[in-house]
Amino acid sequence: MDIVPAAAEGRWRLSWSIFIAFAVATLVLGVGRFEYDAAAYWSGAQAVAGTAPPVAEGFWDFRGILSSIVYVPAALVAGILGPTFEGFSVLLQNSLFFAWFAAFLLPKCIEFWRPVSTRTVALGAFLTWVVLSGFAPYALVDAYPAIAAIAIVVLFRLESRAALFAAGVLGGMSVNIRPAYIVGIVGLAAVALVLRRWVGILFALGVFVGLMPQLILNVVRIGSWTLWPTASSSLVSLQAGFAAYIVRYDTFLGAANPRQFYCSPDMASQLVTPLPATAGELAATFGTHMPSSIVFALQKIGAALHWPYTTPYTVPSAGLDGFFATSITAITVLGIAYLIYSAIHTRGHVGSIGARAHWAALATMVIGGVIMLVASATESRFALPLVLIGVVGSANFADLHLREAWGRRPLWVVFSVLAVFAVGFVGVTGLQNPAPPGAVDQGVCASLQAPHPG
Repeated sequence: MDIVPAAAEGRWRLSWSIFIAFAVATLVLGVGRFEYDAAAYWSGAQAVAGTAPPVAEGFWDFRGILSSIVYVPAALVAGILGPTFEGFSVLLQNSLFFAWFAAFLLPKCIEFWRPVSTRTVALGAFLTWVVLSGFAPYALVDAYPAIAAIAIVVLFRLESRAALFAAGVLGGMSVNIRPAYIVGIVGLAAVALVLRRWVGILFALGVFVGLMPQLILNVVRIGSWTLWPTASSSLVSLQAGFAAYIVRYDTFLGAANPRQFYCSPDMASQLVTPLPATAGELAATFGTHMPSSIVFALQKIGAALHWPYTTPYTVPSAGLDGFFATSITAITVLGIAYLIYSAIHTRGHVGSIGARAHWAALATMVIGGVIMLVASATESRFALPLVLIGVVGSANFADLHLREAWGRRPLWVVFSVLAVFAVGFVGVTGLQNPAPPGAVDQGVCASLQAPHPG
């Protein structure tokens, strides 16, 4: 009778040990500069916290209110300690939040596939550190909705109504911070209705509650009863246009001109004006330009996983960039391949609504993450939800013996390894046509097309 309490006590100690080690290892990386998007999110957080003057006119027209609330705790700390502690305050907040995810939330998601051992938890935490530590010094919001996506998957497995409602609230908050998550959240709403019937409405209600802060802001500011920032349509139009011919966009930290676009000359030369301005028009564009659009879409996915060592920004590091890009691609592809294998292998042995909802939620988030990459002017950090799902799967390799796996499912091992090389290859091919630094348009990208012989 003493075994369970001892095991629980050991698990608790392990989690707190990982939490402390993760936080310390992240804090020693040092602070970062707040530029570009990070500077905007930080100024918004300071304005909400009341530690700095209000933001410029039009700021709230483009950004969800929650994207500024994310760093209010850090802004309050910096307001007490002084401006010189701004970088440290953000680093501290991110370090603690990422450490909580690695030590406590991630194991909850992993344990669905196999009993969580010390090695599994430790490997999951290490992979999480590899993925997230580069984000810790900056006031960027990408990690927060990505971690919320994992929390939603965990909550979907619970069969309580409160958990389903909480998942919806997290979904609504994620959409406010990163509107591209709407594809996955709409998909989850459909999953909830199919599996939970009328109870699934609680998820949609939760999404509405998660979007309420934006509604309140819009009503107070301009009397608009909308759930989105008022200028969202212009951003959608911009993203849709770029998404039709841009493979990836990077921000070169410290460069004289930090904007770097990677083009698809083939798509740019085929497109006719006007460019797509809505999600529907973008989908139609992809549909009418096959097979070029299929190759282009695969390049966008592969390039989004081809992370430079200094992600979320780019500071070229010879040697390290290629190794890191390969590592991130392998973590993502091998992890998702393992989850797919597990779903197929356990089908028929999983009968509860909670288990089916868990699988369906995970699949929906993967599909939504892929669509998000294809339907935007993709940056490496946009792939974060897919990469974290890959971490969930890859952590299971700590207790997986390669010889046993090869003996039982050799084709899956071969397929998974080949998939890593394939995704890496298409990603590299998609980055072969960088535009001149700075702004680009369709004509600039089309001009990069290599001339035909003769």
